Amino acid sequence: MSDLPASGNMSKFQHLVVDTTAFIKNVQLQNIAEKCYTVPGVVKEIKHDRHLRRLVVLPYQLQVRQPDPDVLAKVAAFAKKTGDFASLSMVDLHVIALTYELHKVHVGEEQLRKEPKTAITVANPEKPLALQSTELTKGFYVPKKSHRAVDEPTEGLDTADAVDQQQEVGEDSDADEEVGHEDGKHVEEEYDSGADSDGTDNGNDGNDKESDDDDGDDGDDDDDDDDDEDSWITPSNIAQVKRDYGMDCLEEAPSTVACMTTDFAIQNVLKQIGLQIAALDGRVIRQSRTYILRCYACFKTTSDSTKMFCPRCGNNTLKKVAVSLDENGQQVIHINSRRPLTAKYKNRPVAKFAGGKHAANPVLYEDQPLPQQHLSRKARAKTNALAADFTAGASPFVMRDIDSRSAVLRGSSDIKQRMKNLDYDNKRRGYNKWAQ
Repeated sequence: MSDLPASGNMSKFQHLVVDTTAFIKNVQLQNIAEKCYTVPGVVKEIKHDRHLRRLVVLPYQLQVRQPDPDVLAKVAAFAKKTGDFASLSMVDLHVIALTYELHKVHVGEEQLRKEPKTAITVANPEKPLALQSTELTKGFYVPKKSHRAVDEPTEGLDTADAVDQQQEVGEDSDADEEVGHEDGKHVEEEYDSGADSDGTDNGNDGNDKESDDDDGDDGDDDDDDDDDEDSWITPSNIAQVKRDYGMDCLEEAPSTVACMTTDFAIQNVLKQIGLQIAALDGRVIRQSRTYILRCYACFKTTSDSTKMFCPRCGNNTLKKVAVSLDENGQQVIHINSRRPLTAKYKNRPVAKFAGGKHAANPVLYEDQPLPQQHLSRKARAKTNALAADFTAGASPFVMRDIDSRSAVLRGSSDIKQRMKNLDYDNKRRGYNKWAQ
């Protein structure tokens, strides 16, 4: 991982693959990298007029490349092993594959991993050493650093000499406290005698006392101002604050090939493979994670991220969870208990299944038979290249099937797409597909 290099005091990336976020945030990539790359899908994702105008007049040359299909298949297989495949779109896979391909060409793939690395979690109840001397609070307030402790031995002295010196300091401080108390008693006696002798000047004494109190308040205000100046984040202590919060854990030396993105799934796969990540506003993951699927009905786990239904109970109750290894090598599952399971669309009965070619039944189990939904006779005749009246597909006089029910079906034979279509119909208020 690496933070964004400055244009003046640090070298640039030689090859930088850019995701959509960099164009949306208008990052000056000419100060960061010598050559910038992206995929066609990233350009298509930019829809805003202002972002499109910026994309037209870029002050650098943006190379749009398509990754190698073999590299894309390798990256997809690796993402399935880490458990991030379901969270990645095709554009995200293309971005990772292009980064992998550039690293393979310009650096080599000897340093890249073939298998994902499982995180090891060791339980440690103590506070980390880097944060033991700092009390972190929420917000922008940073408490003052404590001064040098009294029990610290002085440089150049033995431990015994340091203890003797601390005892002498303690005796001197006790003597000073006694002298201070005696002086205070003498002052009080003189004040009382002066008040008794000059009884007519009570009003003036009261005014003087008020003025003294005001002076004391001014001194307290000055101390508060000094505390505020030392406690709040300033340009002089921003680096120390970042180190205290663990935000300054990035390498400074940029590599030859890197990828700039803020997507967590992309960064996780890049870090698992061993590719470089260019930080955008410091948004870089600190540790890589490995995910598996866990059924919250029967609590069975599976490492196959392409599964939609539980291999044990057969329900659509799989949920992605992070896993790690403890000091004994046992697998530890990290479950987010603060995010409760929702019962949305689970408290209503399942509609009666319909038969026929064009049935749109909900997919409830893995081996459920689905209608084949073949093309109509007219659609099959259009692709018959040996027919006498066949017209090429690019011709404006080509015959298109718009009458049959199979021509207006949404989606394809993909199960996920069919389930999304079904959810879309269920979410429409007052719409009941099976009542028609």
